[in-house]
Amino acid sequence: MINEHNDLRPVAGPAELTELEIIDEVAGLISSWFVRKDQKYFDIDLPDTPLSKADIERISLFRLYERYGPNYLNRETLSRAFRKAIDERHADHRLSIPVWSGERVCQPGDMNRVIWVNGYVHLNTWRSPSYRQLVADVEPDYGVAAEFFEWLLPREVERNVFLDWLAWCLQHEDDKPMWAPFLYSKTKGSGKSTACQLAVRLFGEDNTVTQNSVDKLVARFNLPLLHAKLVISEELKLRPDSSQGNTLKTYITERSTVAEHKGREAKQVRQSCCFLFTTNHLPLWIEPDDRRYYVIEVDHDGHAAGPRAAAFSGLVERLHRMLDDDRAVAALYRALLERQLGDDFNAKSLNVERFATDVMRRIHGASRQTTIDQLEEFLDARRLHAIPEGNVAKVVHEQLKTNLNSTKHLMSELGWTKSKVKWGGVDYSRAIWVRPGFSIEGGVLFGDDRTQEPLVDHLTKLDPAPLGFDV
Repeated sequence: MINEHNDLRPVAGPAELTELEIIDEVAGLISSWFVRKDQKYFDIDLPDTPLSKADIERISLFRLYERYGPNYLNRETLSRAFRKAIDERHADHRLSIPVWSGERVCQPGDMNRVIWVNGYVHLNTWRSPSYRQLVADVEPDYGVAAEFFEWLLPREVERNVFLDWLAWCLQHEDDKPMWAPFLYSKTKGSGKSTACQLAVRLFGEDNTVTQNSVDKLVARFNLPLLHAKLVISEELKLRPDSSQGNTLKTYITERSTVAEHKGREAKQVRQSCCFLFTTNHLPLWIEPDDRRYYVIEVDHDGHAAGPRAAAFSGLVERLHRMLDDDRAVAALYRALLERQLGDDFNAKSLNVERFATDVMRRIHGASRQTTIDQLEEFLDARRLHAIPEGNVAKVVHEQLKTNLNSTKHLMSELGWTKSKVKWGGVDYSRAIWVRPGFSIEGGVLFGDDRTQEPLVDHLTKLDPAPLGFDV
C-alpha cells in the first residue's frame, strides 16, 4: 500500500495536494476513527475492545488502502501523519486522536460521532441511517406502507394516532414521547412484527434494540439498551404492579433515570428512548386509566389463518421489497417528516378519554371491575363497615397490587362515602370511608338499624394487624 517513491496522488480535487495537506487529511481520518483512554485506543464503532498503538496503525493502513488505493502515500508522509494524529501534542482537535471520557450518550440528530466536553469526548451512539442521504433527492411518498397501515389498522382514528406518534418521534428525534403504542392481536401473522421492522428501518438498525419481553431492559446492566433511540419489546407480558412494570413506566416517561453498565457504578443518565410493544395476549395487567400504553387491536382478516391470508402475505412481501430500497424508505421518511399531526395529538400526554380504543376500554374495565370485586370481598370478609383512608391505600396497593390513584374511585364505586371525624382520643379529624347505610357520630359507628358501636372497637376487634390499622 505504501508507495516507496515520492509521487503524491490527489484525492480532494483535480489539483495536486501538497504534502502537508495530505498529512492533515490522513491525520484527520485517523483521528475520526479512534479515541484513547488510559494508554489504550478504541475504535469508535467497537468501544468495548481496547487496542494498542500498533493495532490502530495496522487498522488504519488497511482503511487507507481501501479508501485511496495502493499508491497514494509514501512511507515518510504516512509516518508523519501517524505522529500528528497519535503522538504530537497540539490544539487542533480535528487532527489528534481525542481522549475518551468513557461515557456514551445518545444524541439523535447530531451527526458527530464524538461529543466534545471540556477537552475530552463522549461517544455518540446515534448514527444517521444511510438512506437519509437521499432524502433531499426524493419526493414524500408513503408508497406501499400506506396500504399496509390501512390493512393493519383499519380504524382511521387508531391509524392516525399511530402514524402521528411515529411521525412525531422522527420529527423530534432528540426528544422522547411519554407513551408507547402497544399492538395486540390474539392471532399470529397479523403484521405486528412487520410494523416493528418498518420502524427499525426508519430509525436505523444501529439505533434500535429489539427484544422478546423486557427482561434485559429492566435488568441490572441495562445502560447499553438505554443508549438506543427505539426500543421494541415483542410479547410484552407483565404482572400487575410488578417491579419490572414500574421500571418500564419510568423509562417510558422520564428523560433521566439511574442505569448501570457492567463493571461501572450506577449513575444518572439522560435517555431519549421511544418504545413500541407487541403481544398476542390481552394485556389485562395494564391498570385502569394508565396513560402510558396506547393499545391497538390488530384484528383484520389477513392473519395467518384468516380468509385473506394470501392477499395480506403478498402485501407484506411488497412492503419488504420497499424497505430494501433506500430511495423508497427515504421517501417514506420524508412523508412522515412533513406529516401534519392531528390537533388533539400530544406525544407528552395520551388523552385516554379522547383516544381510548375498544380494547383499551375492555382492558381498563376488566381491570377496574376485578379490583372492585377483590376490594369488596376483602372488606366483606372482615365485616368492615368503616376503614381509615390510609388503610384503604394499604389494602389497594399492598394487598390488591393496584395503583394508589385508584383509591378514591374504587371506594366511590362501591358506594362508600368519605368523612372527616375524630376518634381514638385524638383532637384532630381523620379521613375515613364508611359503608352505605352506616354513619359516624361522636366516635361511634351507627348502622342503618341504629345499632351502634365505638369506632375504635370496630377497627380493633377484627384482627387489625394485617391491615396495619392506626386506631
